[in-house]
Amino acid sequence: MTKFMKKFVKEESGAAIVEYGLALLVVGSIAVGAFSFLGTETANNVAGACDALNATNNC
Repeated sequence: MTKFMKKFVKEESGAAIVEYGLALLVVGSIAVGAFSFLGTETANNVAGACDALNATNNC
């Protein structure tokens, strides 16, 4: 193998960047899912509270 090929095979900085990108994508996906779920649950709780107070016209 030539010097260039040996250096190319040993170089791992590009792989590390890809791994960090994938990890960020996974964490971001989990965060979006969690916030979406929490937003829906919060909306349901607020609607339930308004119904319980019989004040749906003001909510």
